[in-house]
Amino acid sequence: MSSRLPFGVLLVFLLALSVEAQAQDVSRIFQAGNEYYAQNNYKAAIEQYEKVLESGAVSDVVLYNLANAHFKNNQLGSAILFYERAQRLAPHDREISENLNFARTRIADKLERPSEGTFVSLVKRITNWLSLDAETALAVVFFITANAAFALFWLDVIPGLSRLALYASIAFLVLFMILGSSNLLRIYGQETVQEGVILVEKVDVLSGPASDSPILFSVHEGLKVRIENDLPDWVQISLENGWNGWVKKEALGEI
Repeated sequence: MSSRLPFGVLLVFLLALSVEAQAQDVSRIFQAGNEYYAQNNYKAAIEQYEKVLESGAVSDVVLYNLANAHFKNNQLGSAILFYERAQRLAPHDREISENLNFARTRIADKLERPSEGTFVSLVKRITNWLSLDAETALAVVFFITANAAFALFWLDVIPGLSRLALYASIAFLVLFMILGSSNLLRIYGQETVQEGVILVEKVDVLSGPASDSPILFSVHEGLKVRIENDLPDWVQISLENGWNGWVKKEALGEI
């Protein structure tokens, strides 16, 4: 007598085999990209890494290798674009940050950022060191601690330490407000702020979304910009110094 697997079990088994086979294919393609890179065939390496991304296997490692290949292939804009994407997935990776910063030194446009206060700069430096999840967890801890300290003050559980508990409650509440505000701003930024990188050697920024609009200024390959408006063929961008205008969408890669 022959036994048969239930159709559901068979389907799961076949799907598992399919996923495993796909993973092996992606691994082979990625390894081929690495081999081409080692042979200084950067164009072929780029093609292999792009196939990996097209398969849906997006990771900071693939993006980082793709960025390196573009940089070696003298495609500064594409290199910075993929370094930026890799850094969003791995914000604390030292090699990604170092390579991105080095690539930025090759950008022709040197813009002056608006000056920030010392306190704002310090808060940004501290909070950017934390991942968004870690910042959220720490803000929750500060909130709970602030409430626990205030409860100790209100109930006067430990005689003689109620004033210290009040000071501790205020301190943790301030820390919660700082991290909480930063957390909300970062979430808002991730959800609403769109950024891109100029991919062409030079592009004129126009006053409107039409080819006959007056030229306001020009930007160069590798410059990171903020996307303010998005039309089928045109994108309105703004720079760190406050300048803004329109460029052809094909000149920009969205991070």
